[in-house]
Amino acid sequence: MKQFTHAWLAFMATKRLEDAVASSELSPKFKPADRVYADGLINWFKSNKDGVIRGAWYPDSLIKDNGNSHVLKFEPCDEIAEKLRQLPKTYLIGEHSGKSPARHRNFRRADKDDNLPDRCEALTQSAVDHLKVQESEERGSAVSPTDNQVALWLFMLSHYVADAHVPFHCDSRQFSEGVDIHGKMEKEWDKEVRKFYMIDEKNERFFYDPRGYPLMEPGKEQKFESSYLKKVGDRLSRRAYTESVDGSFGTGNRNVREFMSAVCQHSYLLSHYFVPEQYDHSNIKPKDDWKSLGGLSFEELSVAVLTDAIDSIARVWFRAWRRYAEWMEEPETVTPQRSSLSS
Repeated sequence: MKQFTHAWLAFMATKRLEDAVASSELSPKFKPADRVYADGLINWFKSNKDGVIRGAWYPDSLIKDNGNSHVLKFEPCDEIAEKLRQLPKTYLIGEHSGKSPARHRNFRRADKDDNLPDRCEALTQSAVDHLKVQESEERGSAVSPTDNQVALWLFMLSHYVADAHVPFHCDSRQFSEGVDIHGKMEKEWDKEVRKFYMIDEKNERFFYDPRGYPLMEPGKEQKFESSYLKKVGDRLSRRAYTESVDGSFGTGNRNVREFMSAVCQHSYLLSHYFVPEQYDHSNIKPKDDWKSLGGLSFEELSVAVLTDAIDSIARVWFRAWRRYAEWMEEPETVTPQRSSLSS
């Protein structure tokens, strides 16, 4: 994904949580404490939102660990190698992956060094640890992380979580060479975000609406009705947000690493549904319509990928924030000098 797509997803993940907190229908199982925790995360994000576009882009622009940490690629095999993990029941990539031709074949990891799920787990742990240290240290302490540092970890985390949903990040076939349909797909998503939202390019930030989210370009409202970005919002507005041990990450996924492993597996299956197995970079021609090679249209794939990526960022961020918030409530926790929970 490109820079503004990543930033837009992070904003929409926060909006997803805010809408869930405000609606008992969207979050029927939200406990009162969960609503308080979500409010703390939402308020914290809005206080640091100007750094999203830069922070969420650092994995590509600065760190550049694309070779292994942005991917977890799979390939078909004859032996039993990978057990398919479950996703949350509402996930569209899970719905589509069940129709994938690759669903009926065994698969295995193509490169043992790919580590996207581990990267997500590590950044989650780092964000929680930084929040804990920040609360335990006196203001101005030399070892106390700043809000900017914590924000960077969370914004970077959103990048890797989003990348797990990109089908070509999980398929060992080569799609970045030849006609580069991998690059074309990601450019299309970024183009769609840029088309409808006002961006302050000089300062690398969105202009904001009254709620603090990316502002729609004046006069684009009617055209937006036919955009797949509108369909993404519509899907989320009807999808219940589940926050439970078994529900939020999918049954059997105990942590972020296992959840992201599940996402990558289903993204691999989605890739084979969108692009049939006989294709790779060498036999897709410039004259081919790369948006309709298989059983899934580009718009259907885009709605599934972007909708579920938003939901996953919200779930991973919230799970991390709740761990920090619950630690704050433990009797032995040092009384903080300043509380991010109430900021």
